[in-house]
Amino acid sequence: MRILWKKLAIIVILIIFIDPIYTAGKAVVQQVITWANNDEIETMLLSTKDKIIDVTAKLSEDASIETATPIEDKPEEGVAVTAPASKKPEAKLVVTNAKEMADAMYAYYSSFSPTFEIQYKGDTQRIEQLVKEAYENAIKRDDYVYGHISKHSIRFEYGRKTAKIFGEQSYLMTPEQAAFVEMNVQEIVASINKKSLSDVEKVRAVNDYIVANTAYTDQTNSSPHSAYTVLAEHGGVCQGYALLAHSMLQKLGIETKYVVGYVGKEGHAWNLVKLDGQWYHLDTTWNDPVPDRKGAVRYQYFLVDDRTMAKDHTWVAGDYPKATSTIYNYFHNVDFATQVGQQIFYSNVADDNKLYVLDLQTGKSERISKSRTQYIVYADGWLYFSNYSHGAYLTKIRPDGSGEKVLNREETKDLFVQDSYLYFTTNELKKMAL
Repeated sequence: MRILWKKLAIIVILIIFIDPIYTAGKAVVQQVITWANNDEIETMLLSTKDKIIDVTAKLSEDASIETATPIEDKPEEGVAVTAPASKKPEAKLVVTNAKEMADAMYAYYSSFSPTFEIQYKGDTQRIEQLVKEAYENAIKRDDYVYGHISKHSIRFEYGRKTAKIFGEQSYLMTPEQAAFVEMNVQEIVASINKKSLSDVEKVRAVNDYIVANTAYTDQTNSSPHSAYTVLAEHGGVCQGYALLAHSMLQKLGIETKYVVGYVGKEGHAWNLVKLDGQWYHLDTTWNDPVPDRKGAVRYQYFLVDDRTMAKDHTWVAGDYPKATSTIYNYFHNVDFATQVGQQIFYSNVADDNKLYVLDLQTGKSERISKSRTQYIVYADGWLYFSNYSHGAYLTKIRPDGSGEKVLNREETKDLFVQDSYLYFTTNELKKMAL
């Protein structure tokens, strides 16, 4: 009786994502070992281990390689597979092709599961290609999920007719935090949809919400790279800004992509959005002033074309669609904006922060005051602002540029309107009846 000791073997695929916005991004290391005799397997595994370590050492100190566990083919069953003893998988799924395998992987990733075990039944001659195809399919389905994976690995064992695929992964937020984001984003999106906005206005609403409610910081309780931290703690870094924007835009029906690139030598993340068939860059992080300024929302990086973005951002252009339209460039000088109907009143960064009005229907701007303005708000037919041409004193003016009048003689900032009162800060918080 012929003893079936043709084996193996194990293929180890390490895919490491550790602070992906502050490293080179995603790195995929793969080594394939096919059917071999026992004495050949040991030599090839040692060689494989050394080769992978040499590569991954440049990417992460957390990379690890597991040695092979032989799989013995039994005549009555065809194959017997032993599961790894280090960690017990949470669940099992049986698949028969690359698409089903990708569906299973994505189900685990999108539910923020820490481990998985997938059983494959079928011809294993192309098992390494099947796993690779499945992984690439699963990970490309949703930038939001991909962006929240901090580290993960896949390894598999196979015989001639079956295989087991094992995954271990960690995330920037817990399943509970992911559920928090889902619930709250749904509520925010519902409030935006009530306003019957155009797609451009929806993108602006996302930009404004994130910028107005977030301070750029890495001093947070949860990971500053996650959408959860930006939403729950009102703080975070570019990755969290971009991932939250991605979730909000998707739920608003805006096609979007998560972009990983650089500003100088520092890793950075932002979004691409598609409007009327054209792609535009949206960098909510760089639209948020640092240090944080209450009430200040910028649009310098709102619906930007490639050429403008490339002045201070870099990315692998071939990985993303081209953005060539400049139709919304009129937004890029807007700071401290307040909207009244189809007009935006703003501090023009291109004209020494003078007070301007932008007509959203025509895209045309004009100056309405020579005063340098910040913290602009509107109430009952008047614009109120801090007048930096006159000591940052509180000032009011009509939207047509008439009736400009200084209201106090103190440095004033952080204006907002609530319950028929204008609130502002001098040496303390004050209010004025409207």
